[in-house]
Amino acid sequence: MAADLLQPLGRADRPLGSASAPVTVIEYSSPTCPHCALYRREVAPKIEAEFVRSGKVRILFRPLLRNNVDLVIFMLADAQAESQTQQVLDAFYERQDEIVNSPSPEQTLREIARSAGIDRAKFDAALSAQSELNGLTKLSEQARNDFKVEGTPTFFINGKRITGAPSLEEMRNAITDALANK
Repeated sequence: MAADLLQPLGRADRPLGSASAPVTVIEYSSPTCPHCALYRREVAPKIEAEFVRSGKVRILFRPLLRNNVDLVIFMLADAQAESQTQQVLDAFYERQDEIVNSPSPEQTLREIARSAGIDRAKFDAALSAQSELNGLTKLSEQARNDFKVEGTPTFFINGKRITGAPSLEEMRNAITDALANK
């Protein structure tokens, strides 16, 4: 795998799975992307159950900012304890359609945050963290400029790029191929 892919700028990875897993999946995603939301809801849990829990795959989930709503969601998730980050993100991915079709995105984001245990004070504090904003921006710029990530979701499986939302079978096949080539 290209060493530079494993050196994120602006924000440290929060790996899911064993550091010694033979396959690393890097996922660039956006909570306002319908393809990402579908992948996160339907495919990701099955891949995690089948490959991450068995120690075969480590996942590095990386935010890709497409708009200010993505920025808010990632800042809210990153402000939580590391053990709660994915749970908060899942709450937003689950309601992606509601978010993008909302006449009042801020109100919808606040409501979802509240349902995930983030009160108004924590919401406002998370959005005032300039260092988080800078880090997320730098990470997205690196993805676009250095790794040529043009859309979401984009995956790198041991360095091999997959664009678009792969089906469960497509992900299984790509991971199986990567395992066979170790």
